[in-house]
Amino acid sequence: MLISEALDIKGRAFISLVGAGGKSTLFNRLAGELAFRRKRMILTTTTHMFGWQLDPFIKKGKLAESKDENIFRDCIRKYFSSESQGEGLVVIYDREWEGENEKYCGPPSEWLDKWWREGLADFFLVEADGARRRSIKAPAFYEPVIPLSTTDLIGVVGIDAVGLPLQEKNVFRPKIFAQLTGVEFGEKLKIKDIAHLVCHPYGLFKGATKGCNCHLFINKVENKKTRKLAKELASQVFKYCAGRVNDIIIGAACHDKAVELIKGVR
Repeated sequence: MLISEALDIKGRAFISLVGAGGKSTLFNRLAGELAFRRKRMILTTTTHMFGWQLDPFIKKGKLAESKDENIFRDCIRKYFSSESQGEGLVVIYDREWEGENEKYCGPPSEWLDKWWREGLADFFLVEADGARRRSIKAPAFYEPVIPLSTTDLIGVVGIDAVGLPLQEKNVFRPKIFAQLTGVEFGEKLKIKDIAHLVCHPYGLFKGATKGCNCHLFINKVENKKTRKLAKELASQVFKYCAGRVNDIIIGAACHDKAVELIKGVR
């Protein structure tokens, strides 16, 4: 099963990704799957993305960049009316540097909401959270930045976080993680701890827009051992927050292998 099939995406969709543990890899794989539908697709972020994360699309010349919304809108319309559709158009508001790495800033989420209402694209794919390449994170008070138009919110966790000690190098914002889950610094993360993060009102799906579908993607599931752990985590999540998470997808975003869909009792 493809990830886009597991999400049951039909017609138009505004997809926002939050969490950690392979979010950018999932972003790129999902963009590739949706490209086959030959629809108008906008790719962007409401926070920041490193240049290398969007380079596969930008190198193809699929880029619109401006700080003027009217210019943005005209560029998007012109692109989709004249170019072959499907591969997606990257939308960038600004650029900045972090050391030697260039980072892209997306347009204000209000603009994205407006463009959705205006029907400028069929698919919006937005990275709405940052995690500095950790396997799991707890959001700060200003995170994530989820556009109101989001129809499908994907929360990502890496199953490799199980067994890692609660430290800065393993968990993004470990102090907040400790506050939400009760885990002490240096203590190894258990499945129940990750399930608590997923289900906590200020955890993984914090700020979910009313009426959107919440999908949990358990990433880095690559063998029997990690699949067993993912199944246990899925069971715990459905136990703690029945009705909050629509479904759970387990798999490895870095491979083109099929993913598995798990549905709870609603």
